[in-house]
Amino acid sequence: MKKKIPISKIMTKKEDLITMRIPGNRDTLLETIRETQLSVYPVLKKETNELVGIVSRSDLFKKPDETQLSLLMIRDFITLKTNNDVIDAARIFVDKLFQRIPIVDAEDENKLLGLVARSDIVKKVILQAKIKTEITNYYNPNVTVIWEETPINIAANILRLSHQKGIPVINESGMVGIITQNDFLKVAEIFDSNSTSRTGHGAENDSSSWDSESVLIIGSKTLTLPQNMKVSDIMERNIEVCYTSSTISEVTKKIVQKKIDQLPVVSVSGRILGMINQQHLIQAYVNFYDSSEE
Repeated sequence: MKKKIPISKIMTKKEDLITMRIPGNRDTLLETIRETQLSVYPVLKKETNELVGIVSRSDLFKKPDETQLSLLMIRDFITLKTNNDVIDAARIFVDKLFQRIPIVDAEDENKLLGLVARSDIVKKVILQAKIKTEITNYYNPNVTVIWEETPINIAANILRLSHQKGIPVINESGMVGIITQNDFLKVAEIFDSNSTSRTGHGAENDSSSWDSESVLIIGSKTLTLPQNMKVSDIMERNIEVCYTSSTISEVTKKIVQKKIDQLPVVSVSGRILGMINQQHLIQAYVNFYDSSEE
């Protein structure tokens, strides 16, 4: 039987959220990401506490030349209200690339009451549902991989262009690790700079291009990646994997226990077949919900 769950039951309330404020700059965002290890933050107006945007760790990669939080954040976002159900949020997460949905007041859509994340649905709903469906139809077989000797500045560019949050790392013996956005931010260095000029070969005025030195511009500071480091120096070596015969329930349990966003899907011999992430799990939940009896 279909079980409707109010979104208010799983959301994080405003008083427990970490938010960003405008006016603000990228310096503050980077420091907050490093301190909290979170990936998405609601943005409020300092004077009024009005919800004006959402900013994420991914925005550091998508908009490398922006310095101001107001230009970096996303203003076009979807909200839900406390009387919406979890399935409403699940359908949005399936259709969009959002990681978080702000929950707002029914009478004032600019008043933030809470936030629901994809991970909230995975941890608080899908884990409990114990869906026994195999993951065969719920993973992405089109996966970028990267060689372990690749310099990290090049790897950062590959990660951004791949639109993935993590990339499996390989060598001649097969998969040996995985590298994520957070791994790059951990080793990035900031130094004072009086210039925002770039010295690489990216096209002029092309915000999608990264050079080999100055990767991101932050206010009057430049964020750079060490030039003498390789992917193997910063990647995660303890890899959790799953198989096409694994169930949604089994994969959900691994993702929740390890506090990760995704898992490589491998063959019995260890060959990489694809990646499964939280969005795939939510798609499986929506299908499970829709197929349940009224």
